[in-house]
Amino acid sequence: MSDTDAFADAPLGDEAIRGTRTYEEVLYSEAHAERTVPVNVLSGERTRQIAGSVERAKAFVDDDPRRVAVPQTTEAQIETQSAPYISTVFYNSKVVRGKIVGESDYGRPEFTNDGHALEWTYRAAVQADAYEVQLVEADYDTGNVTIHVEQADR
Repeated sequence: MSDTDAFADAPLGDEAIRGTRTYEEVLYSEAHAERTVPVNVLSGERTRQIAGSVERAKAFVDDDPRRVAVPQTTEAQIETQSAPYISTVFYNSKVVRGKIVGESDYGRPEFTNDGHALEWTYRAAVQADAYEVQLVEADYDTGNVTIHVEQADR
C-alpha cells in the first residue's frame, strides 16, 4: 500500500493518530472490577471474586503482546457467565474511545473520542508499510493505554 492511499478508506487522516497518545481509564482495573462485578440481589454477595482479578486479566492476554484486557459489560457477563474482562487488540474502539465523560440523551455513555473512527484509522496505519504502530504501555494500575505511531524509515 502506498503512502498516499494508506488512509483512503480511513475515516481520519494520519494526523489523528501520529505521535504518542494515551487513552485513560480504558483497561480492566480494580476500579472497573468494583463497578462491574455483579452482585447477587438475594444475598448481597458478589458473583465473582474481585481480589486478584486484575492479575488474572493480565495473564489472560499475556501470550499476545498486541492484546489488552478491557472491561466487559455487566449484562454480557451475566448472559455469558464469563469473566468481567475481554481480550482485544490495543487499538480497538473500546480502548481508543477513551474514558466515559458523560451520558447521552438516551442513557448511553459518551466517551472522550470517536472510538470507531480512531480504530479504523489505526487499522489503516497497521496495514500500511509506511507506518509503525506500537503499544508503548498497558498500565493496569491506572487503566491507561499508550500508543505510538510514526512513519517508518524507508
